[in-house]
Amino acid sequence: MKTSYSKSSIDWTAILKALADESRLQIIHELLKGDSSVTSLSDVLGIKIYNISRHLKVLETSRLVTKRKDGNSRIYSITGDLMSRYSRKEQVLDLGCCKFTFKGLSK
Repeated sequence: MKTSYSKSSIDWTAILKALADESRLQIIHELLKGDSSVTSLSDVLGIKIYNISRHLKVLETSRLVTKRKDGNSRIYSITGDLMSRYSRKEQVLDLGCCKFTFKGLSK
């Protein structure tokens, strides 16, 4: 499922609030590398599964990530629109209003 943003449908307040949390930025950083389950994100980031799920709900509500069923697991991925704003080479997520740089992050 591809999510696209029209100028009138972007809720910048929700997006910026979602990205204002360091744990959610770490989750976004991991998902920019590839799709992942809650358990995998928990293992990689060292964050409890409950907290990962809570953060993913915020990211999903703000339309930054999507989920799909894979058996008993839920696999999360970055929306197509958000991925199109990411420069893998530069490791920069450019939202137009602001840029998030992931270069040099420890995780």
